[in-house]
Amino acid sequence: MGDDEIPRVDAVVGPAERDTGASKTLIVRLPFPAPEMMPNRKNGKHWTATKKIKDDQKFAANLCTKAALNLSGGGEFGDGYIPLSLVYIQRDKRHRDLDNLLAASKHILDGMAKAIGVDDKLFKPILVDSVHCGGESSLIAAVGVAIISGVSL
Repeated sequence: MGDDEIPRVDAVVGPAERDTGASKTLIVRLPFPAPEMMPNRKNGKHWTATKKIKDDQKFAANLCTKAALNLSGGGEFGDGYIPLSLVYIQRDKRHRDLDNLLAASKHILDGMAKAIGVDDKLFKPILVDSVHCGGESSLIAAVGVAIISGVSL
């Protein structure tokens, strides 16, 4: 992420559809993981080759999540595990493995966890899905609620 780029922030907050154990829900649009972070592309490279990208993604996710929290009025996510649903919105029809997308999102999840003040090990279960659409690629993260996408946009 460049110095002049500001991540787009969208937030939707509401009660969970079912009891999740979390006392708050938050849906935030995050930047799509950088291609350089895909496991099949970064294997064999020295850790310094991707450090700036990792730091940028963590910072962007932290900034977006804090902004979404401010828009939602803040609040706590409760004690115990926090369900997390990730939906990767892809602008093209290229095949990307869901496990690779999740692995490439590690630093995004770290930034998001830091913003809401929890350890990322509390994100359980993590549901992962992807859909294709035209336009901008992004990652939709729903904290405290399970999303089932099941349809292409």
